[in-house]
Amino acid sequence: MKRALLVALILLVVGSISPPYDVILVRSDLPPDWLIAQTYSHSSGIPVVSTLPDTLEPHVETQLSGYKEAGFQNVLIVGGEEAISPAIQKALDGMGFATHRISEADRYGTSARVAVELYPSSKEVVLASGEDFEYYLEARRIASQMEAPILFARRGEVPVSVLNAMKSIGAKEVVLVGLNSEVTEDLLARGYAVKTGPTAGSPALDAKYIYLLIGIILGLLGFASISQIKKARDRVSYTLLTRDEEKVVKTIIEAGGEITQDQLPERTGFSRPKVSRTVSDLEGRGILSKEPDGRTQKLQVKKDFYEGNE
Repeated sequence: MKRALLVALILLVVGSISPPYDVILVRSDLPPDWLIAQTYSHSSGIPVVSTLPDTLEPHVETQLSGYKEAGFQNVLIVGGEEAISPAIQKALDGMGFATHRISEADRYGTSARVAVELYPSSKEVVLASGEDFEYYLEARRIASQMEAPILFARRGEVPVSVLNAMKSIGAKEVVLVGLNSEVTEDLLARGYAVKTGPTAGSPALDAKYIYLLIGIILGLLGFASISQIKKARDRVSYTLLTRDEEKVVKTIIEAGGEITQDQLPERTGFSRPKVSRTVSDLEGRGILSKEPDGRTQKLQVKKDFYEGNE
């Protein structure tokens, strides 16, 4: 009897920690919403789909249809109705998805809501400047390593909604990115342990991260102009990738530069969520392209890579 109760408890716990969503939908040209979505995607393994504010482009609709056929059911929309219109949410409902929207009046409130709903018991948070996009890549890197939520603050002030969210989720330690000493002193006075990353007024990124940020912005805008960057920087070092990203890229290159995503778990030894997360990150930086191929995605490497620092 005790054994049966223990098994039931384990199943209950495992089920309770499964991500409640299958896909994240975010507007393609709003970096704050995109940053929040990508950070949660990294920790949960949920793919991120970018959209225009008022309509689902044919390739986006095809991608979502593929996910639906694969059994994906629940879509998380990050951003208010001005970011992603009710018409898009209605279209998703018409496709058979169950949708849930997380948003507030501004990026600060939205980041707070996401933290409370998706990270209900996080001891660590990353607090980033909501006004300075140049710090976003570093904030995302730190948050991904910590598997912690990103919250936004003004340069010299932490909004009340964010402070309330930190208290609600039980945060004890805060890593600051792009914020000044006033925020540090305020949080120390409130009893938080504070670590600092790049601060306001300091260089946020070195050359390699600036290049990655350019790739992200181009990917978000969805323009084919990434080919113009290739002309100037057509060769990229593997040192710009994490070990997992390097393994995925090399696996695709070894397959001739093109492969379907469903082959990657077996070839890399990674789980499907890990593959999905890594591919999403690489696509966002303009390193991979993907297009629907039946119930999976066809992946292509869009950069030429070399070993070391050439």
